[in-house]
Amino acid sequence: MKSKLTVLILFLFLGVFAMGETLVILHAGSLTRPIRDVETAFNKEYGTNVFFKDESYGSIRVVKSITELGKLVDVVAVADYSLIPQYLIPKYTSWYIQFATNKLVIAYTKNSKYANEINAKNWYEILQRPRVEFGFSNPNIDPCGYRTRLMFELAQKYYKVPNLSKKLISLCPLNNVKPKSIQLVADLQSGELDYAFEYLSVAKQNKLKYVELPSPLNFGDPKYEKFYSQAALTLENGKSVFGKPIIYGVTIPNNAPHKKLAQKFLAFLLGKEGKEIFEKNGQPPIALKTNVALDQLPQDIKNVIQEENEKK
Repeated sequence: MKSKLTVLILFLFLGVFAMGETLVILHAGSLTRPIRDVETAFNKEYGTNVFFKDESYGSIRVVKSITELGKLVDVVAVADYSLIPQYLIPKYTSWYIQFATNKLVIAYTKNSKYANEINAKNWYEILQRPRVEFGFSNPNIDPCGYRTRLMFELAQKYYKVPNLSKKLISLCPLNNVKPKSIQLVADLQSGELDYAFEYLSVAKQNKLKYVELPSPLNFGDPKYEKFYSQAALTLENGKSVFGKPIIYGVTIPNNAPHKKLAQKFLAFLLGKEGKEIFEKNGQPPIALKTNVALDQLPQDIKNVIQEENEKK
């Protein structure tokens, strides 16, 4: 009886509070599909009609939209959690949650040149063949882009091929470098590109063929953290990025217009149903990790992490 009463109170609270509310979510392009699925599930679960205003960009542009453009946002989710402490802490937020991972792959279609030949051992040779067009996202805007550039550096060490990184960069014209990795999908599907460096989740969600890179190169295996860290890249803003496992991060800005609703939504995203949605979309959830003591988190977020810890 008590549990039913609790559910009823929560239902009424959300129904009154959220009716007609708009929640602004700024996120990495690779998070588009799972976040939209979470939004649908949230409204269905609580019987609310929250309107979600989604905007997706490369993750560096996401954080700069807040710091440089003064954009008011309720939830911020990026493809590299370290961008939150670099750009948003302490002025715009004080905390973040690490919640999901991914892998770097080479996406292609059945019509790509040498589609029947490419594999994890010869991909860098295939990309150097005449008339092969490949692309990646802008490393100054999008983490998938700088991870690609970092991977080229690691591939040079892994395959023991001198100057491989410079060769690959020189073979990718500026027209093939897009603001965010998700934009490369249309170019693959139209045949403008033969290959694109993408996240595994993006390749799966768009039913693309893909070459899964070796673990020392795909940034998806924490066991290779030390090897990943050998790669470094200085961006045009002067900041340096280093190779490390792919981990997504999320937070709520201090000036979020609908902070209470944002906290409820984020708790749902980080909880059981949200985890299942991310798993289904090819972005496996990880053990939730934060940069602050639990008592410094919003109560709804704190509850989710405590429940997860109790199940271990």
